[in-house]
Amino acid sequence: MYRNNTIFWLLIIFLFIFPTSIGRFFIDIAGSIIVVFLISTLVISGLAWFSWKKLKSNMRNCKNCGSTYFSNSESCPICGSKETVNGDQYSKANIPASSATIDISAEETE
Repeated sequence: MYRNNTIFWLLIIFLFIFPTSIGRFFIDIAGSIIVVFLISTLVISGLAWFSWKKLKSNMRNCKNCGSTYFSNSESCPICGSKETVNGDQYSKANIPASSATIDISAEETE
């Protein structure tokens, strides 16, 4: 029984070392399977990344308690405040530059 197993593996190795038409067929099939596996992994990873970005853009943050949640309502489900903002509204708000800029002056210490 052990002898049959060894002969089987030697036959497989022989087909890959000396590629006959059957050996070339198996090598081509193995290469195709590897390429399909790599491409499908990249496609699934890309879809997961785009899904995460889309999901992240629909999240809301509460100004009062700082919780993050998914909701269409205007009030926070944790604290109930109505001062919620989307992540994108910070960059779109028209804030004067004078209120957003911090002036720093240098002073010498003794």
